[in-house]
Amino acid sequence: MSMKKFTKKMLAIVAAAAMTMGMAMPAMAAGADTTTKEAYITKVFNTEVAKNVDFTFSAVQQKNENGVDNLVETKADVTINKAEFKTTEGTGTLTKRWAVTFPEYSEAGKYSYKVTETGNSLNLDDQGKKEKMLMSRAEYLMDVYVSNTAAGGYEISNIIVNKIKNDQGTAEESPVKVDIGDGENNGFKFENTYVQEAGTGTNPSNPTPDPNYTENGSLKISKNVIGNESSDTSFTASTSDEFNFTVNFVFPAGTDKNTLGGVKVDGTDVTINGDGDATLILKHNETKKFTGVPVGTKIIVTEAAKANYKGSAAVVINNEDKVAVVATKFNEEIKVLDEAANTGYKLGQNKNTVDVTNRYNNVPTTGIIMNTLPYVLMVALCAAALFGFVAFKRKKVQK
Repeated sequence: MSMKKFTKKMLAIVAAAAMTMGMAMPAMAAGADTTTKEAYITKVFNTEVAKNVDFTFSAVQQKNENGVDNLVETKADVTINKAEFKTTEGTGTLTKRWAVTFPEYSEAGKYSYKVTETGNSLNLDDQGKKEKMLMSRAEYLMDVYVSNTAAGGYEISNIIVNKIKNDQGTAEESPVKVDIGDGENNGFKFENTYVQEAGTGTNPSNPTPDPNYTENGSLKISKNVIGNESSDTSFTASTSDEFNFTVNFVFPAGTDKNTLGGVKVDGTDVTINGDGDATLILKHNETKKFTGVPVGTKIIVTEAAKANYKGSAAVVINNEDKVAVVATKFNEEIKVLDEAANTGYKLGQNKNTVDVTNRYNNVPTTGIIMNTLPYVLMVALCAAALFGFVAFKRKKVQK
């Protein structure tokens, strides 16, 4: 092989090697330093009632099992400050994130801690009837690696956190490594939900039922039928006429239809489909009382159109009168919702009622049946036109 060919081949080999290294180096650089020396924890609190509440946590140092874990067992307590929420922070989904405090370590090696949530200052759990706290049962294993420094001390060289159980307490199929940084992707997280049944008042744990709740439950829908004229006292509503209602529920974050033992109507379980709809049938002077519905649930109540009836609804939400809903014509559905926000009304702690009145298009004092009046007028017009046509023809023949 000539020197020229040999040189070309060597240059080609060097160029290929350089390209390969160039492609590999960025990938190596990107994943080279994956160490984390600080850990942050996140608390998510769902509530539709403003609360002063603290949540507490523990980090229990783990010991070697069967002598094979190579853990340092020298006592070194980790501190996790409580998560505090105030009524001034409002309602909805509230989130806080703060740093875990590590001790001054006195020995190099691997330390391991099981991190859990231990309680809340309201002393509530998920066993309440009218109010409860859905506690997080999540568990995390936090491994802290401590190394020697050049000055002869000790420092944290890496922290790894794996989720071993989720908020419902279900074990993960295998430990899931989570982000522990001070950012939105932080996965070292515990989520809690405070739930109160709508209509139970401002002190739901009081063993004496609130009078409004006894009468109205979480939500009461009532039906009344009257005559067409307000002065018509002779009209008697038909007790056999049925009116079809649909109630749509959108439950608050962290809750569903079963959170408070199941939504019921007059004490009986009600079917709520996947779209959040429950259907009802009401007659004159009937009421339906919902229970087991969380505060903050959005509701839309719809009465289907019914021939010869015009509907209207008086609405009270959280003991506050809302704008009445009035149909513009007979045989028209009415829909009770917060039109300003174009969404359902949020059920409150206090009285929540929808009182629907339907006016029947019955015979007024003139003796004309109102719902047949258009047809009577059409016949009359046709008769008048026929009479005019015949008269015109007769006059033309006479000429």
